[in-house]
Amino acid sequence: MHDPAVSAIATLVVLLIGFLYNNSRLTDVRVSVKDSMDALRTVVEAKFQMVEAKFQAVEANQRRGEDMLLGKFAELDDRLTRIENLLKIR
Repeated sequence: MHDPAVSAIATLVVLLIGFLYNNSRLTDVRVSVKDSMDALRTVVEAKFQMVEAKFQAVEANQRRGEDMLLGKFAELDDRLTRIENLLKIR
């Protein structure tokens, strides 16, 4: 009734259609994953820039504190030098 070649060709056609369908779905998944990774990379980069900006602000604040502290030490040194000169300790 049926030719074996027709059955084999029909089977190959069905397999080819299934393969192409799955391949297109895998491409869709790959594109979706790539888009998600790109979005995640953007978020991470934005957060990193935010953290870096805060770190720079903390460093600047620390430098101001260090400068203020050094200024106070300089004032104390000047006062001590004046006291020593008045008392002729040195």
